[in-house]
Amino acid sequence: MPMGVRTGVLATSPVQREVPTDDERHARFEAIYAVLMPRVLGYALRRTDAEEARDVVAETFTVAWRRLDDVPEGEATIPWLLATARKVLANHRRAAESRLRASSAGPRAGLPAHPEDTIGTASLVQAFNDLQDRDREALALVAWDGLAPREAALVAGCSAATFSVRLHRARKRLEALLRDADQPLHLTTEEPA
Repeated sequence: MPMGVRTGVLATSPVQREVPTDDERHARFEAIYAVLMPRVLGYALRRTDAEEARDVVAETFTVAWRRLDDVPEGEATIPWLLATARKVLANHRRAAESRLRASSAGPRAGLPAHPEDTIGTASLVQAFNDLQDRDREALALVAWDGLAPREAALVAGCSAATFSVRLHRARKRLEALLRDADQPLHLTTEEPA
């Protein structure tokens, strides 16, 4: 019996998708880019310098164009793009580490690129930088990138429940670091005699 034929009836798939025209594909991509590029750029800028952030955005949207049929629609689009940007950043870091090892140069100091306005901000920045990468990522995805935990879970590559636990623990660790940082900030002054 020929393939696709069953007892004289042609077997067809239950759902046949219409293939979008090139114009429809271009329009969809342009709409995604116009609306979500600033969020992807913001995500990248919070994780690297401006030059590399632009490269990350370009590579992320190149992947999105190549895999446009895989890019989900609606609210799921931004987590997909940020997950892609996260992978691009990881690739950049691996390449940089490889170049660093090859050149036998020492590691760079990881100091914040912007000046702190107040001691409180400095304490927060220091506490945030003292967190492990996974904790920083969980907090940044929710606080800076404005994602709901279920969306952030897609970016982080884990389940929503796992991400919620990760976020809760990250918040607790940050609070503990801030409490510890608060102790040395209280200066003791002697009363004049």
